[in-house]
Amino acid sequence: MHLNRRTLFASAILAVLVSPASRAASFLPFDSVRFDEARKSGKPVVLQVTATWCGPCQRLRKVVGGLLENPGFKDLVIFDADFDANKDALVKLNAHTVTTLVIYRDNAEILRSSGETRPDAVEALLRKGM
Repeated sequence: MHLNRRTLFASAILAVLVSPASRAASFLPFDSVRFDEARKSGKPVVLQVTATWCGPCQRLRKVVGGLLENPGFKDLVIFDADFDANKDALVKLNAHTVTTLVIYRDNAEILRSSGETRPDAVEALLRKGM
């Protein structure tokens, strides 16, 4: 069998898609339409508000990213909203500060946390939202 670049690339993509790690939750870039659709889905949806210039935000992203490796969080849908790039949409969602997590279920906000980056506290918050 002759392997060309296209076959190798397709095999690599397939391996990533079927691996257990690919089934873990991940950050989705914030998009207002997709965010609204996800909130109506009935699944728990998390809005993570961060900024590239914010040190605590980067800690929060790292903590949440680490928690997403846990299969217990596979059903979470997490939207990562850049505070500066999505300012207008975030104002409509009353998300006025960085380092913020907002959890929605059935299109309603159920929990909110701002400034919390301790792994145990963030994990507890996400578990309450599930």
